[in-house]
Amino acid sequence: MWWTIGGIAVGVFTPPILRALTRRGTDAAVLLTVWAALVCITLAAVALPGLAELLHRCWLALHAGPPGRVDTVAGIFSAAAVGVAALRGGWQLRRTGRQRRRLHDKHVELAWLLTGRTPRPGAVLWLPASEPLAYSLAGNPALVVMSTGLQQCLDSAAVRAVEAHERAHVRRRHHLLIAVAQAAAAGLGWLPLMRQSPSLVRTLVELDADAHAARSHGNLGLRRALQTLQSASAPTPALGIASECTQLRLARLASSRPSAGRLAGSSAAWGAALVLGMTTLLTFAALTGLASCTAG
Repeated sequence: MWWTIGGIAVGVFTPPILRALTRRGTDAAVLLTVWAALVCITLAAVALPGLAELLHRCWLALHAGPPGRVDTVAGIFSAAAVGVAALRGGWQLRRTGRQRRRLHDKHVELAWLLTGRTPRPGAVLWLPASEPLAYSLAGNPALVVMSTGLQQCLDSAAVRAVEAHERAHVRRRHHLLIAVAQAAAAGLGWLPLMRQSPSLVRTLVELDADAHAARSHGNLGLRRALQTLQSASAPTPALGIASECTQLRLARLASSRPSAGRLAGSSAAWGAALVLGMTTLLTFAALTGLASCTAG
């Protein structure tokens, strides 16, 4: 019970700490991993009373006697919360995946019309549009989409920095991180950490992609691009160069040198793996307990 209370406290009190660390310049990739670990702790805390009740009734009933009334009530609420979270979170993941597949398919068709072939992995899909556009899409293959209007309003160094930024989204699996954050918010939105995860993760993935682009192309070109493209649009499921945290990104690029931390840069992709791994582990434990009850 104390573990559960502590885990829920983590879900309540940690968002302001993560945002304060973000404003102070802590590496975004490290914060993404910390966020994933905190989500795992909170998820385990919510599920623990239900799993403990299941374990007690199915495996320990003959040795430890019947569970107490408080444990039973906590187990029921825990199982209900986890069940609702699984349904809502799974529905959100499915919805997000369907939106992204539709958008990806449209861009593949557009590539056929423009080039006569399907997009190759790693290639940029250039759209003949006067409006400056730059965004990335998850899929097979993942796509980096840019417009010819981008070349008209930015110099070549800034264009290369924008391309590096969008490629970082693809390589670091930022789209998956955001999908997991949205599922967490849909399933356990009554906890501040989960409810604020989509906006927090969007900020962190943009900062992480900026850091990657700055390491390879420097800060100046990316700063010029962000200042010019603050109002650039992008489809909803995509990750565009502009975002709500552009001023924070500009401030960080102005106050820091390109980081050479390879370990921090490579850690961003582990966030979704941590959350999905914990979800799989809890699901396996619950199914094992149910199977043992049925067998008993």
